[in-house]
Amino acid sequence: MNDYISFFREIQARSKFEIEYEKRHSKKLATQFNAMKFLHWNENKVSEILAFFLDPNEDHGQGDIYLKLFKEELGLHFPYDHPTKVQVILEDPTFENRRVDIVLKNQDQSSILGIENKIYPWTRDQENQVQDYLKYLQYISTRHYQLLYLAPKSKELTEYSAGKEVETLIKTRLLRLINYEDDIIPLLKEFIKNTENERVRCFLMDFESQLIENYMGKENLDPGSLNHFITETEDNIETAFQISNTLHSIKQDMKDLADQQMLQLADELSEELNMNVIYDEQYHQFGISVLKNVYIRFNYEEGGVIYGLVKTPAFMDRYREKVYFDDLRNHLGIKFRTSHLWPLYFLQYGNIDHNAEFWVDIKNGNFKLFMRTFIMKVLEAPEDIIKDL
Repeated sequence: MNDYISFFREIQARSKFEIEYEKRHSKKLATQFNAMKFLHWNENKVSEILAFFLDPNEDHGQGDIYLKLFKEELGLHFPYDHPTKVQVILEDPTFENRRVDIVLKNQDQSSILGIENKIYPWTRDQENQVQDYLKYLQYISTRHYQLLYLAPKSKELTEYSAGKEVETLIKTRLLRLINYEDDIIPLLKEFIKNTENERVRCFLMDFESQLIENYMGKENLDPGSLNHFITETEDNIETAFQISNTLHSIKQDMKDLADQQMLQLADELSEELNMNVIYDEQYHQFGISVLKNVYIRFNYEEGGVIYGLVKTPAFMDRYREKVYFDDLRNHLGIKFRTSHLWPLYFLQYGNIDHNAEFWVDIKNGNFKLFMRTFIMKVLEAPEDIIKDL
């Protein structure tokens, strides 16, 4: 136990030093700035960026260096006579009215590369989606074709999408599974090293940083002295892995603690407001007697934690289309999004698999306070707004 205590104390000391160093030199370092934060980050945008750099004829001005590195680093067969004869297509439509995210064609279509891009591990494929993409690529190619299935490391490709022959397709390399952590992030490092223009290099560095943050956590952006400390001794390496292997159970324990806190919050609000407040652990939602059409809910979605209002089953039956509570949105002053189930929702904590903020806020009670504050703000809305809820 003393070894663990010493290990954590050393980690904390080094982390505090690096944080303080960044604060003192923030004007020059600007480590928190990333141009990617201004983009609407989704699969289409990431595919657009990848296609831009793989296209030798795009405005990055670096010719086919990125395409060459893409081929070499991933060991791909894609011959072409001249960069100007390479065609890169976004959202290429198939016969089943589906769209392959990225398709690369050489001059005579003797070689075709398709890329199906999934940026979230929880995004579900459509039935026979990959199977249909392969049929399309085979049809448009005159000799060789291959589909790259790009996804986070934790996402699994199943027979539901690729068919019963999925293992055979992978063995014959008609289908290739690649991921962001092991393939794309190292590839971007090579892109950056081989880029001659400074503006393009800076964009690629921001893109790489965003992917590292999304899939490996902020601590991997600039590990500094922590990596050196952990790899100093065999004991440190073993201890780091032992700690890492407990994270999954720790997160589940913290989720259970969050539900316990929400149950306590429901009891406190019932007594304080003199109304019936019930917390449903299965759906992480509050049923409040004065709200007839909605529950107040938080949920583990989009790789993080979202919160807002969801329709009750009865309200959903009556109004299956989107419902916009614009008056409440304006009253709360938050740029909530809307779906068919959620009239209002907002991503409060992002990338919780790698960022500690949400788990820390459960431990210190800030998440409970946050949900309490949101519930009270909804209930304190003017009567003409509450009547629709």
